[in-house]
Amino acid sequence: MFPDDINSTEYLEALQNALDGPIVRHEIMSTPEYMKVYSAVKHYQDYACVEPPAMTTMCCNRRLYNWLISYMTKNIRDIKDKALVLSGPALLDFYITQWEYFQTTHMLIGRLFFSVDQQWIERQCKQDPNYTCISSTLIQLWYFYLFRRLTTHVMSNAISLVDAERSGRAIDSTLITRLYKAYVELKPEGIAKCNAEFRERLGAYICYYENPYINAAVSYIDTKTHSLRTPEHMREYIQVLSELFIQEDERSERYLRSNSLAPMRNKLNERFLRSETGCIYQMADLMFATGNDNNGLCTIYALLSRFDNSNVLQQFLDKFVAQAKKTITQSCPEIQASTDGGKAVFAKAAVIYLSDTLNAHLDMIATLFCNNSSFTKELRHVFAAAVNTDEMHSRLGVTPARLAAEFCNIVLKNSKTRSDDLGSDLTQTAELMLHKAMDVLHASHDKGLFFKFYQLHLTRRLLDNTSMSLDLEKTAIAMIYKTVMMSVKRHGNMKGSDLEYTLECAASQNSSEAKQMITDIIVGAENSRNYTDQVSQAGFDVDFKVLHGKTWTSVNSNQDAKVVLPSQLLKVCDDYAKRYSAQHSSRQFNWLWAYSKATVQLKFPKSKGRYAQIGYTLVLNPYQVSILNLFTDPSLYDGDVVLTPQQICANIDIDANIAASELVTLTNAHILQYAPDKTGICINQTFDSKQRYIDLSRIKPAQHKKEEATLDNRDSKFRKECIMTDISGILKKKECMGHRALFNAVKKSRENFFMLTISDFKESISKLIDKGIIERDEDDHAVYKY
Repeated sequence: MFPDDINSTEYLEALQNALDGPIVRHEIMSTPEYMKVYSAVKHYQDYACVEPPAMTTMCCNRRLYNWLISYMTKNIRDIKDKALVLSGPALLDFYITQWEYFQTTHMLIGRLFFSVDQQWIERQCKQDPNYTCISSTLIQLWYFYLFRRLTTHVMSNAISLVDAERSGRAIDSTLITRLYKAYVELKPEGIAKCNAEFRERLGAYICYYENPYINAAVSYIDTKTHSLRTPEHMREYIQVLSELFIQEDERSERYLRSNSLAPMRNKLNERFLRSETGCIYQMADLMFATGNDNNGLCTIYALLSRFDNSNVLQQFLDKFVAQAKKTITQSCPEIQASTDGGKAVFAKAAVIYLSDTLNAHLDMIATLFCNNSSFTKELRHVFAAAVNTDEMHSRLGVTPARLAAEFCNIVLKNSKTRSDDLGSDLTQTAELMLHKAMDVLHASHDKGLFFKFYQLHLTRRLLDNTSMSLDLEKTAIAMIYKTVMMSVKRHGNMKGSDLEYTLECAASQNSSEAKQMITDIIVGAENSRNYTDQVSQAGFDVDFKVLHGKTWTSVNSNQDAKVVLPSQLLKVCDDYAKRYSAQHSSRQFNWLWAYSKATVQLKFPKSKGRYAQIGYTLVLNPYQVSILNLFTDPSLYDGDVVLTPQQICANIDIDANIAASELVTLTNAHILQYAPDKTGICINQTFDSKQRYIDLSRIKPAQHKKEEATLDNRDSKFRKECIMTDISGILKKKECMGHRALFNAVKKSRENFFMLTISDFKESISKLIDKGIIERDEDDHAVYKY
């Protein structure tokens, strides 16, 4: 019970007795008890407010306020005295528990004395800055009378506990976690030492917990590594330091706030890494050169990646890409030495080497360098730069784009016809091999040239029926389109440029044309079924292919040579031409004899080979059929026929060069032979072969070389036109520019489309000068003006 006289000592003693239960003995205050204390404080305030003299009111409020401060100070000092005699986990547990009790007390006092805050202290704060609200005052009492006098003792015991864990002993880690949370929750207002910039919400934690903890970690690591910080022990130093950093990082995640991890990392970096980066780089150079210490490289990367400054890691990246470039350029000549000189074998070896080298370094980035995107981007850039140099071009003999096109041709050709180049397991690994070609294509600067040679090879495969499968052809087309588009998107600085637009258009056009070519083959096969029976009865097997002229751009449609076909076959061809023209009257229909072939079943009367009775299956082109028909058609000649080349040309009205080429093919195959008197050519009646199926119809290597030479000339002309356009455009903007600067500007503008050579640049300069578009400076001939 509270006495009636609030000015009596018994009134404050009763108030103290009521508060001792929840504050000193930590008892739970019931609602009736709470209401009694609250009413007593309110009654004290109400009485003070009705007293006539203002001085009496002020004295009553000050008296109650001072009594509360004195009461709480005594309790806090008692807690401090008890804590000073404790140590170790008992001290930490005691401090944390008392802080939790104090927070409960803090909220209880704030509610009970709310009227004092509202009616008197708010006015006093405006007049006297020494007065603060009761809530802030209680926090300051805890801070000044307990925390500041006890924190050194508490933190030394906490650090000793963490050191025990570092030594391998088991501890109660929850004590450390609860302790730093208690430091965060202590936020005394108006104390600058506790308010760090941008991190003021962490209370006393920064100054009194974070800093001592970090300093203790630095001291511990310094003790472990001090004797190793010498050049001769640098490898061991790196390994030990990495292990200690990993342990401290894991420990910090448990015992520090998340926003303390960066200060912790920076402190360790500056103390143990910054001054040693030179020795670490030297060690990295040695590891890259030997290539047998991936764990060491992984450790160095982990250490250097701790720095927020990207320049530190950039130097390590530079060493990595330099070693990668060295590997690509130095080892590549071994391919040329290990091959037998065959173009297909060399293309396969070169592409596989380049792709495997790139993927080996990509795997290293994924495994050792955490798949760092900067490393990957820089590696691809260096790989492309190395592959597209003049030095690499001369070693390979062809540009990377043409190399990739040749390799795709090897993969996509039927393994039965190219077993020497493909290997027995190509069918199962075709897509994997195509991915290797895509690696080289992605790095190539001559993607336009790749499209042209790829389409040339695709034309040959489809017309010769040597493609492994049309489904695989479609897969390859999709992979090429995806690779080129990825290459365009990876160069963000090209967005909206003419070069990006050109690459996108070329990729789309190439993809569309290639798909249409495959569609033509499929449709042609369906149409051919309508004539199969009719042709088979005549002893021939013919497959019609209808090629759209705008799609099959590498096919030469201007063919003046004529052929004289057997009457049965000629009838079928004429019938097919009439039906097609009737269905597509608006289209012009031309036979492409140079790309046609027929399957002929032929028996040789005097042959004694294993297939003499059933005959041999010959796959011939129309010119070969016309020539052979002169020797086998009884309506033309009877008995053994001997004809001179001139007679053959006169009878079938064929060009002499074509006739000579086809006669060489037929005589080399021993189907025709020279007569004993050497006066003419006749059929080999005793022909014998171990193979029943003989294919002589393919386009000859000479014709291939002619097509490739035409393609090279066309591409060279296109390049020079692009170079001249770039030179005039650049000089038009800059007005004048030196020779080297102009060369570099043109090279940069075209680096993702083709490789600029000095000879092409000089020739383009000369043409522009002759046309009067640009001129040399009168004072300095190495400077050009628009």
